[in-house]
Amino acid sequence: GLEMRRVRDKSDASSSSSSVTIGSVEQNIFIPTLCDDPGLGVRAVAANFRRSPLCLASLASSSSSSAHDDVGKKVVVGAHDDTVSLIERILSSGPDAERYAVISSPRATKIADLKSGAVNSIQAYTTTEVPTLERQLDGSNCEDDTVVKVDMLEGMNGAKLGYSQVLFAPEEDLVGDRRDVVRAFLDATFRGWETAIRDNEGAARSVDECRAKLGLDDENNDHWEGSFSYTVQNVGLCCDAVKETFQGDRLGVIDAERWNEATEWLLDGKSPPGGGGGGSGSGGGEGKGDFGADTSGVWQPSSKLLAGNELARKTLEGAKESAEKFRNAHGRKPSLAVITVGELARYTHAEKRMRYFSNGDLSWFSKTSAGEANGFDVKEINLPESATTESEFTFGTA
Repeated sequence: GLEMRRVRDKSDASSSSSSVTIGSVEQNIFIPTLCDDPGLGVRAVAANFRRSPLCLASLASSSSSSAHDDVGKKVVVGAHDDTVSLIERILSSGPDAERYAVISSPRATKIADLKSGAVNSIQAYTTTEVPTLERQLDGSNCEDDTVVKVDMLEGMNGAKLGYSQVLFAPEEDLVGDRRDVVRAFLDATFRGWETAIRDNEGAARSVDECRAKLGLDDENNDHWEGSFSYTVQNVGLCCDAVKETFQGDRLGVIDAERWNEATEWLLDGKSPPGGGGGGSGSGGGEGKGDFGADTSGVWQPSSKLLAGNELARKTLEGAKESAEKFRNAHGRKPSLAVITVGELARYTHAEKRMRYFSNGDLSWFSKTSAGEANGFDVKEINLPESATTESEFTFGTA
């Protein structure tokens, strides 16, 4: 929660007219902090992740859906200092709220605390601590059928956390020559992600080099494993998340509607000072609309592009909600059969296209896994081009 203050102080101390200061933080930290201290004067300009990878990770039997299944048992959740209140709010809005106790847990030892039983669940990222835990289970003293269970915080009991790894800058850096510097930084950042998406291993080598130069291994935390294969996995998971921010002609785009929905939930009834967003050409306004977000378009696709990326994602999210209601009502997932007759030319490079532009949770080229991720049982049926109704179906006669 200190990143925004550090960016403001660094910007105020700078005497250069051409340098800019950019920070990164979660929207669920950014919005409440800016509401409490509007003098920070910073605006969100882009985001690395569209969906928060924040989750509760626990260890449980492979036969249970969650470590929290033992009804009546107290569940102690370890969280970071700046996230305790958020997780308390989410859990208190659901059933059996009294079962949960959220405590501040040291970042450096939270995985060890979970494995030792000091806590039953920990705040984690699906891109970092979760794969670390999964790897550590091998050769551990855990029961043979113990697995890592993940409960996503986004959507839990109606929670809307919005964007993750949000890039933000001081308001004064979004005008004049500094604006061009911000745009150049964002362009370089997301071109870098494009390179990483196409070459996970090459990006992983760069990550390991930077980690050594910055002394990150000296932090002595247990968040990540030191192997190169882990870094490749971590980079790949992050790339899958970054691809979801693509809109129009670029990665990293913040959609105003999604931003505002999360902002309204995060403010929980509070009215933000001054109302709306900021940046060059912004008139502010009343209410929660665009609060904290740049509205000058420093990192938005051209309005001449009919970009349907975000619309498609929202449609899929709506389908996932419908599938969950169906499952609750009927005790099973809705089913979908996809019949393909013959070979489709666009499938020739399906694997490469999915790797470059999407992920298994969203892509048409991974219909079975996309269905599983969104609450549907999908069965793919591939028939030869010569197939006929008569050859594939048997009809009875009266």
